[in-house]
Amino acid sequence: MSRISEGSLPFDAASDETPPARAGAPRPVDPPDHPARAAAVDPTRNIVLEASAGTGKTTVLVTRYLNLLRAGVDPANILAITFTRQAAAEMRERIVAELRADARSSEEGAERWTRLRDRLGEISISTIDAFCFSLLHEFPLEADLDPGFGLADETEIPNIIRRSVEQALGAGTRVAKSDPDLAMLLAQIGPWRIRVALTELLRRRLGAETTIRRFLAGTPRDLTAAHACRAAVSRLAARLQGPDGVLGRLLADGPDAGPFAVIARDIADLGALAERDPVRIRAALDRCRMYFLTQQGKPRKRMTDAQLSGSGRRARRFRAAAVEAAPIVHEVLARFDRDINLVMARGVQRLFSIAVDAYRRQLDARALLDFSDLLERAVALLRRMDEFARSRFRLESRYHHVLVDEFQDTSPLQWELVSLLVQSWGEGAGLVHDAKLPPSVFVVGDRKQSIYRFRDADVAVLDDAADAVAALREAEEGAPPGAGEVGQEPVAGATTAGVRQSISNSFRTVPALLAFLNDLFAAVPKVSGRRDAFRFDERDHFPVDAPVVTAPDDPVVAVAVADSVEATADLVADEVSRLLDTGRVRDRRTGAPRRPDPNDIAILFRSRQSHREFERALNACGIQTCVYKGLGFFDTDEIKDVRALIRYLADPRSELRAAALMRSRFIGISDAALAALAGRLAAALLDEKRPAAASAFDVHDRTVLDLARDTVPEWIGLVDRLPPAEVLDRILAASAYSVELRDGHPAQARENVKKIRSLVRRVQNRGYATMAHVADHIDHLSGDVSNAVVDAFDAVNLMTVHAAKGLEFPIVMLVDLGRGTGLAGAAIRVATDTAGEPWVGVSPYRTPADQEERFRDLEETKRLLYVAATRARDRLYLSAVVNETGSVACNPGSLAEALPQPLVDLMARAATARGAVRWTGPSRQLHLVAIVGQGEEPAPQELAP
Repeated sequence: MSRISEGSLPFDAASDETPPARAGAPRPVDPPDHPARAAAVDPTRNIVLEASAGTGKTTVLVTRYLNLLRAGVDPANILAITFTRQAAAEMRERIVAELRADARSSEEGAERWTRLRDRLGEISISTIDAFCFSLLHEFPLEADLDPGFGLADETEIPNIIRRSVEQALGAGTRVAKSDPDLAMLLAQIGPWRIRVALTELLRRRLGAETTIRRFLAGTPRDLTAAHACRAAVSRLAARLQGPDGVLGRLLADGPDAGPFAVIARDIADLGALAERDPVRIRAALDRCRMYFLTQQGKPRKRMTDAQLSGSGRRARRFRAAAVEAAPIVHEVLARFDRDINLVMARGVQRLFSIAVDAYRRQLDARALLDFSDLLERAVALLRRMDEFARSRFRLESRYHHVLVDEFQDTSPLQWELVSLLVQSWGEGAGLVHDAKLPPSVFVVGDRKQSIYRFRDADVAVLDDAADAVAALREAEEGAPPGAGEVGQEPVAGATTAGVRQSISNSFRTVPALLAFLNDLFAAVPKVSGRRDAFRFDERDHFPVDAPVVTAPDDPVVAVAVADSVEATADLVADEVSRLLDTGRVRDRRTGAPRRPDPNDIAILFRSRQSHREFERALNACGIQTCVYKGLGFFDTDEIKDVRALIRYLADPRSELRAAALMRSRFIGISDAALAALAGRLAAALLDEKRPAAASAFDVHDRTVLDLARDTVPEWIGLVDRLPPAEVLDRILAASAYSVELRDGHPAQARENVKKIRSLVRRVQNRGYATMAHVADHIDHLSGDVSNAVVDAFDAVNLMTVHAAKGLEFPIVMLVDLGRGTGLAGAAIRVATDTAGEPWVGVSPYRTPADQEERFRDLEETKRLLYVAATRARDRLYLSAVVNETGSVACNPGSLAEALPQPLVDLMARAATARGAVRWTGPSRQLHLVAIVGQGEEPAPQELAP
């Protein structure tokens, strides 16, 4: 500890290093954010780091981890968490590589390598679900779990949800016979929309259950649909028959024919109407709604000629009475709609609880937990750790240093998990103060890249973490006991100035494009007073060497616009063809200019519906494409079959792998037969004697099992004699697996099988010569890598912005910018408003939270635009459709909706301009923007902000 107080730490030299720039990228000797980088890699400091796109945050995290090791911290005392298995594997590989490099460069490094070489398995970068899984496995009794529980595979969850929803619909239909609330819900929404709504609610059931329960807390249980209908009619009668006598004037002066004649029969005797069947009452109220209210639900301020069916003094008197009655009808129907929505919200709660029960039964039958269960139970365990003193002591004595990556993707519950882990540090408890270094917290993320709100990620959590970590350090330095407890209010005087650091020096993108991005996001409209608002202030600007001069003959920004999506797709395809023939990009390793390959180009879009026209246009030009759709490459049936085969051949005695192979279409045994063979699956394929349970099988299962017992041992024999790729090819041919691909989409399935075969050959040629190594490598890839990374060997990438996050490409084209998400409002909406009040809305009812959701979507769309544009290294294209009025349509949810208006205007002008235009950004810098598909123009047009 004396070395720390004297400042002679063994990592001082390393902490002064900046992340190495890629060859060819501009790198100042001392980047402007150097102090923040030095602070971030200093493990004696608690840091919440904001790292803009392309700034080398992984290098910072790896360097901090290495500095902990250099200071003598045991790797078992370091908890590092990231959000994807791919990122975790990459960071671990880099840490081990740096340790080897240290060993070659210094005696101290060699000594450290000798000490850690046999303990490399303890250098663990964990995903949040893997950490929760290991935590619960370590303390299963405290968590009230069966010690043998497993984790549901992400590819299984959609199928489990689908089955649960179908079971809930069946059960709900039966329950609706005695539950009028549920019956009304099913009748109004319909089965298809109910399926969609329940699927979404199950995916986010933790928050949804709580919100629905809070919304219905305190609502009168005697409120029914019938009661709401009769109460509405009674209120309408009381208001219309009041002192002003509006009802009498309406009936006296109303037209004898036309739409009002029907309304008159409804309201002539409201007392009698209240005694009718609720269905007839509601029909009458709906007719009043259509007559007195506009399509937007507002009171009519004037009546149309069609509604009046007459003229003269009587018509004028009626018009005045109708306009007077409209606000009354609006008020009564607003309360009626609210009451009916409450009734149906109870139906939602009933049906949702049935779906949750069915879902849990599906998981329990497999002894599985899903990610939500893991997180919820892990947090509950940590909350209750005081009840288990010995277990808490064991946990606190282990984790002295916590590093969390991609923090902008964190949900409030995930942040609570992290805060509970380090809570004792603020209390001065536990064993961490006897460690090599004081305990430390390092959090890194970028609020501008928070785009996973549909997974409950909350961009505001990054600010909460900064406040909490600042309070934690205050407590360590002598604040009142308990004041620094993470998750509590910050201590008085606590400041985030030293805790919160930011880095913005990009090692990815060329300076001219960085300058454009700075102006682009500075010009994006900002909203003040919102915790989730998109922010791009001075600390977010990418440092750029001035002056930046764009080459007139080679602008780094271009636009492609036309009067239809098909025409813009043709423009983009022609430009891609031109780039492949004559374009230049920087090589990622050497920095030298070279001709681009197809997989250097990414075409990104907001909506999955956008890829079709661009795929067609590219294919028409003879350019191969790779489309990443919603279903991942590794989630398709044929790839799951081949993976099951490879994993089994790597370990034939594994029960789980034998089960997967037997369920695949290579064997295809029934679920009933699998259940009968449970515990003897591997033996059933390999032992000389056929299992006794097989005697009870039907003819199909007995035949299939006997054939498998004859064939599978021959497959295993090939593994020891041939390379993995050849083994796979022989089995595919001998088993006639292609016959299994005839159903569904056979052409796509055959292409997928070709891709997995190519992937096995690539892995094999890189030195992974054994089947076990091939299986492990494919397992690693299947975690969360998009199709484009796996199979776009020589193809242009087409993907959504979400799929592209974490990737980078020399050339990025943002296309179909005006197209929105294409989704109508959900039939059932569960959300909170600006004040945090819970709301459940059942279509067509609109809640205060619906407008708040619209604002939240717009702010996230701005962050989506940031993620999309910052994927580009050398060149960025913007493409949209210009309509017949000469403007770009910016539909709700579209990326164009987030663009600054000057750039939207620029794209509209580009439809008729030639050559190029200039845009003057907020910094007063001129940016040259090329126009795709247009001839040269002597003098570029200028567009000021």
